[in-house]
Amino acid sequence: MIRSILLALLLSTGLMACSSAPPAPVDRFYRLEATPINSSVLVGPVEVLPFQADSLYAERPLVFSVAGDTRQLQQYHYHLWLYPPKQLVRDHLTASLGLISSPAGKGAAMTLEGRVLRLDRVISGKSGKAVVALELRLKRGEKLVFSKTYEADQEAAGEGVSAHVLAVEQALGKVYADFLKDAAAR
Repeated sequence: MIRSILLALLLSTGLMACSSAPPAPVDRFYRLEATPINSSVLVGPVEVLPFQADSLYAERPLVFSVAGDTRQLQQYHYHLWLYPPKQLVRDHLTASLGLISSPAGKGAAMTLEGRVLRLDRVISGKSGKAVVALELRLKRGEKLVFSKTYEADQEAAGEGVSAHVLAVEQALGKVYADFLKDAAAR
């Protein structure tokens, strides 16, 4: 009888422990909002081919590191981009510059190819900064006009991942402006 009572107590204690577990965290998804930039320096229609990305940048979780240890990259478990960065950045660039996105790259005077090299959050204290690096190649037909790696960073205006996403948009704007300067010089 004592065994039955002890067994019942153990089972009820175990069940109470299970019922008091906190709820699982909620997935949060982030997108980038385009900011129109004058791209009139690009003569003729420009098609943006699908971007490339490798390793962590081919996946949807946001990537972060801690200031002072930026060689170690980590992914958030519950903070995700709406689309993988190669699609997200391509769509953002296309919308911001008013270009044409195309899977085939046929029919335009110029094509733009890209690769996402970095799309990081570097955490420093309660805030941090966004670091963005893109490799962009502009072609006229099959001829390479230029190929360059662009990098920009932007301090986040506040704490949290939402402030980081705004900083990513601003850093991308810097990259696009530098790309347009180089395109105008060609």
